[in-house]
Amino acid sequence: MIPTRRHALADHLLPAGIAALSYSPRRGRGTRRIMRVGPLWHHGYTLLTRHEGGLVPATGMRTHLACDALGALTFVGAAPLLREEPARDRLLLAALGLGELVLIAASDRHAPRPDIIDHRRR
Repeated sequence: MIPTRRHALADHLLPAGIAALSYSPRRGRGTRRIMRVGPLWHHGYTLLTRHEGGLVPATGMRTHLACDALGALTFVGAAPLLREEPARDRLLLAALGLGELVLIAASDRHAPRPDIIDHRRR
């Protein structure tokens, strides 16, 4: 089981890495768009999650993981639909989405205690 602290770290690092990969000149136009918008969505709801990586604890971990799954399935679903994109880009999108689903399946579904995430006490 991946603790929420590690999941929170991944929530900030992985979208940044995906966005950085989108700037490769070898990426197709549609792939670049998905790889730039997806991380924005991901980072937005991460900041609203009640875990160590959130700033405004508005949503619980289960809701966060549901949003993760939606984003992951978007990447997986885009792969076969973007027929004009290079095969390497389509495979990359599918791999990113499947990797996210593995992370979701292995993550703790319970938010940490409030005293652990109280940012004012740090």
